[in-house]
Amino acid sequence: MSLVLAAAAPFTLAADKCNALVLSGGGSNGAWEVGVLYGLLHNGNPADFQWDHITGISAGAINTAGLVGWAIGNEL
Repeated sequence: MSLVLAAAAPFTLAADKCNALVLSGGGSNGAWEVGVLYGLLHNGNPADFQWDHITGISAGAINTAGLVGWAIGNEL
């Protein structure tokens, strides 16, 4: 099995990567998520936080609605 994975490794490109963000529910979790997202986007490498897919439930869905209005690369 390892031999098969090692043989396929050169054919995996960075363009094949899909970044997804999943946000949890719960009132206090929603406030916490906004703080974490703010910190990630303002203090990290913006290229690391360009999500292809965003989903959430309850408070996470509200935060998701706030994020989906921005094009990839314009999250700030």
